[in-house]
Amino acid sequence: METSQAGARRREGVSGNTWSALSAAGTGPIRSKSPRAILDLFGPHLSHRQKLELAAMEQVWFFTVDDSNDDGYDDENDNYMHVRKEQLHYRYEVQKLIGKGSQGLVLQCLDHKTKTLVAVKMMSLPLCPSTASRQMTELEVTKELQGKASDDLYGVIRVLDTFQFRGHNCLVVELLKKSLYDVMSKGSISRICVRRLREYTRTILHFLLYAKRRGIVHGDIKPDNILLTADGKVRIIDFGCSCYLKSHSQTVGGTLPYMSPELPLGYQVTCAVDMWALGCTVAEMATGKDLFDSSTYGEHLPCCVEILGMPPTKMVDEAPNGSLYFDPEGLPYNLSQQRPPGSLSLQRALQGHHPQLVDFVSRCLHPRQR
Repeated sequence: METSQAGARRREGVSGNTWSALSAAGTGPIRSKSPRAILDLFGPHLSHRQKLELAAMEQVWFFTVDDSNDDGYDDENDNYMHVRKEQLHYRYEVQKLIGKGSQGLVLQCLDHKTKTLVAVKMMSLPLCPSTASRQMTELEVTKELQGKASDDLYGVIRVLDTFQFRGHNCLVVELLKKSLYDVMSKGSISRICVRRLREYTRTILHFLLYAKRRGIVHGDIKPDNILLTADGKVRIIDFGCSCYLKSHSQTVGGTLPYMSPELPLGYQVTCAVDMWALGCTVAEMATGKDLFDSSTYGEHLPCCVEILGMPPTKMVDEAPNGSLYFDPEGLPYNLSQQRPPGSLSLQRALQGHHPQLVDFVSRCLHPRQR
């Protein structure tokens, strides 16, 4: 199907005719208008979709018109093609893209109701049952973890709003500028100082205990998903790989260098996968480098074996997917002659850090007894 000219402009991030109805009406700094007032003022300029959207709204805080004509809102990956200064949910004004991944994108927006800057995560279109289910779980988990002072006590990102816009599930959270990854990769130093490392680790542990009490596995602990407030407090974000323990999930999620071997081996997800990821994250904070520098599932297990030695025989023998990664003798298929099991000690991989740190990381990476 050919994309309309309006859709093509949206694809390029350009709006053909976008303007604020509130300012155009000469009303000045009005905080809100009723949907009926907007329809009366600009009905002839609105697409059928916009008219339906407005009719379903109780209040309009921000309004723009574009000439997309109900066509071309999403790209080939089912992500929303945002346009600067356009409206989302007739309340949020898009300012810029601040993040993009396989599950959607994150936009910095101005909330015209509260007059504050926020981050809006727009998930990809849920076109299949598995995607729809995953997104519903993400929204449920994020809301479940909200509580009195859960942000300051347990490092949970503060959720401000949820809504659906043009088929996309959207999550509005507090806007934070830097992640631990940003601090390490873009700052003057690649490692986190010991004092900060302890503070960050303590908060992440508090978060994981809080999540465990609610039967939740985060599933993707890593420096990118640990944000910092202006005064240096930790906030955990991105629950796109999260699940409930009661679901007995066997889905392989998360990010490979931080992934517990239990997941590719086919074991059910438990809170142990978050502890493994925490160990990898602490190691990266201490050294500025990935502990397990793997880019494929086939490479990941040999990377782990090189530092930690062979996993327990029972763990390999009982793994549902064990034959995909281990030969009949129980050795990883991609085992390199230059990287035999246990040839790189954890202490050396951690660049000679304090024995207490090495011991902590070692305990995080200890395989479950089965």
